[in-house]
Amino acid sequence: MRKDNESLEAKRSKSYTNLEVNIDASEFKIEHEKCSDYMYRSIPLVFKSLYLKLEDHLLLGGEHDKKISPGFLTPQSISNINLTSEEKKEIVLSDPKFGMFSLFKYHFNKGYLNNELKKTNKVYCSHIFSLVFALPLLIFISQWFLYGALLSHEIKKFNGNFCPNDASLENKLIMAGTGLLYFVRSFFIWDNLTTRIGLIKTNRVNSISAMLDTFQEFLFNIIVYGANIWIIFVEDDIQNMILNSLAMEFLMQLDNEFEELYFRHLPGSAEDIYDNIYVTYRENKELVKNRYKYNICFRAISNIIYIPYKILVLIIFIFPAICFFMTIAGSICK
Repeated sequence: MRKDNESLEAKRSKSYTNLEVNIDASEFKIEHEKCSDYMYRSIPLVFKSLYLKLEDHLLLGGEHDKKISPGFLTPQSISNINLTSEEKKEIVLSDPKFGMFSLFKYHFNKGYLNNELKKTNKVYCSHIFSLVFALPLLIFISQWFLYGALLSHEIKKFNGNFCPNDASLENKLIMAGTGLLYFVRSFFIWDNLTTRIGLIKTNRVNSISAMLDTFQEFLFNIIVYGANIWIIFVEDDIQNMILNSLAMEFLMQLDNEFEELYFRHLPGSAEDIYDNIYVTYRENKELVKNRYKYNICFRAISNIIYIPYKILVLIIFIFPAICFFMTIAGSICK
């Protein structure tokens, strides 16, 4: 009888096991279908995101004021959220519309009067000479000087043969690895564009300095990545490949590091910028509309950079394809 019971339990166990397998297989099938449905629904959203960015003239963040898809949350005004000083500082540092031109403009108009330093009984050279020597603008100039020099050096070394196919296996692997690395990172460049133009509050874009900062931020990043791919392709020495690529990436961080140092040595500046200069998307849109209507110079510059802005967005969008192409073609032709 006990043996019969054990046999019965074994059959039940086997039956349960089969049932679990069937359930798991069914669940896997359902998840697989959901995944395919998800991709079917998501790919059009990528192109819709591209369309909204192209429609948004000065990268104000208009896409975040519209409902992307029926399954997404309805955009709401969240400008009244209470933020800490550190959170406000992070938003200012993340804002692509606030770069070296806007920082110098702020320092020239108000920043040099920072009263927080008097309270702490401190004198900083950066505080004084940011005004005297326009240090933020010098950072901008140095970025382009160093970038131009490195790129010019590599172009001069290039022998004009685009497909010699005579590099060592190690060099080809470095080319392939770099291409794959930038292929992966290129998707985050697009996401970075989406995130950084959708902050709660951003710098006012009714000024030429903000327009230049926005263009500089995204343009410089994308041309540095492109230059690095070119350096890896034309260089023969592995050490030069790595060192020159690192030098290029270092250039990308110069302006961000200067901003961080500026806010660290001028306490309260970032909070002052956020509270008294930054505005919401809708306020920004109204400010730009009024400035565009009454200021001929602003209208002219806005129209001039209209096409470059669109080209920049398109380049960022297709950059994954460029990286993937260079991964294969560069490795073969190097």
